Amino acid sequence: MPTTSRAAGVGDTSATVREPTRWRTEHGPFLVALALGVVIRVVVQLAFDPAMVHSDSPTYLSFIDTLQPHPDRPDGYGLLVLYPLSWITDKVLAVALLQHLMGLVIAALVYGLLRRWGVGRWSATLATLPVLFDTLQLIVEHTVLSDTLFELLLILAIVVLGWRRRPSLAVALVTGLLLGVSVTVRLVGEPLVLAGVAFCLLVGDGWRARLASAVALAAGFVLPIGAYAAWYHHEHGVYALAESIGKSTYVRTTTFVDCPKLSVADYQRVLCPAEPLGQRLDPTYYAFHDLRTLPRLHPPPGTTPDESMREFALAAISQQPVDYAWIVARDFLLNFDVLRVDRFEYSTAHKWVFFSYLHPQPTAWTGPAYAAHGGEQLSARQPFADMLAGYQWVGYLPGPLLFGCLVLGLLGGLGIGRARHSGMRSMGLLLTCTGAGLLLVPDLTADFSWRYQLPALALLPAGAALGFSALRGHQLDPDEVDTDPAAPAQIGSGTVATARTD
Repeated sequence: MPTTSRAAGVGDTSATVREPTRWRTEHGPFLVALALGVVIRVVVQLAFDPAMVHSDSPTYLSFIDTLQPHPDRPDGYGLLVLYPLSWITDKVLAVALLQHLMGLVIAALVYGLLRRWGVGRWSATLATLPVLFDTLQLIVEHTVLSDTLFELLLILAIVVLGWRRRPSLAVALVTGLLLGVSVTVRLVGEPLVLAGVAFCLLVGDGWRARLASAVALAAGFVLPIGAYAAWYHHEHGVYALAESIGKSTYVRTTTFVDCPKLSVADYQRVLCPAEPLGQRLDPTYYAFHDLRTLPRLHPPPGTTPDESMREFALAAISQQPVDYAWIVARDFLLNFDVLRVDRFEYSTAHKWVFFSYLHPQPTAWTGPAYAAHGGEQLSARQPFADMLAGYQWVGYLPGPLLFGCLVLGLLGGLGIGRARHSGMRSMGLLLTCTGAGLLLVPDLTADFSWRYQLPALALLPAGAALGFSALRGHQLDPDEVDTDPAAPAQIGSGTVATARTD
């Protein structure tokens, strides 16, 4: 016998007429926030035209001219954004506009996923505010960098995987493909397959279905990575995504390595920082600017410089494991600082504040990149630039609040108190653990940068919203997340009312 949910308004003409009004009321807070997110992105574009170009940007832009994978980093960003966009225009202005659109899409995806999992409209809206308004998000979107695309691919993968509580084989495969593509954009995405596989193994009907979806996700993950590695081999003769892992790991060790006590090959000793412990410079200096280190490295035949740096770094980590663990823990906790400023040996915080661009000056490295891709150098327009320079002091998610999001997400995901039977734990754990993991991985493998905090701005508040709803006792019927998305639905504060026919 067919049954009708009154909440859906099936068969009720007046309810059908009121549907647009009900929809605007239900999602009104987010729509207002989204509109304001559009406004502030317009202000950013007016203030700093045409776009920001950082030290990594010219390398990314060079892909348009060479169409070859770069040894320093994978070029998925060039393949997916810069090169296709160059068919229309290669101006950096177009890149910035597209990435601002990506930021708005990311916020909408996070909001939609949270409502799908029973989070109320206000909590779901609050979770999107860092993506919509945080100055770090806005600056990275406005810069020719791969981070915004990586963030979009990651969020899209999680939405696809978690739109239904029990992912099918096709859903798992598509999720794996998205995660694999994200690795070709940023290598930090490599561990993401573990999060996806863990989610598949936690949910589903029976161990066979869980194992099959986990295998499908892993297979999808490998495909784009294998294809990129084959292309890299065709161009450079090596199966790899890049040949800079050794350099990144070397950068990680420059802060703590105690060279007089270090046992390494004699030719590798030029990699030792000249400054004594406690007085070291920013780690990236030794890998990219110090003439006393890499330029003087001459490996023996058959050994590449990257392999030499990797051996040096592994020796430092293995011989000083406590120092390494301390630096990793210290840098991880930096993500929860009250202010986004330089601490310890780091000196790149200025790149992520609007104030630094009030009087932009092209450099010998970034100037030609502007000239080749649009012809216009970055300029600051008033009064918009000053407005954003003031806004940066309040328009960000402070570290203690980010840490609170991490704790709240973990409490809900681990099933503390009333969250145990919420039905939201699997998605809460996926969002929270992925966000925390993406904060930790750079600290383990490279160094600290505020730029690397970007994915956590989308993931940790979303995990906290689920944790908050779960801890308050909201319960989501597992079957509700598996209903046909095309069916009319109203998702309220922790409940789902769906029209269905039995």
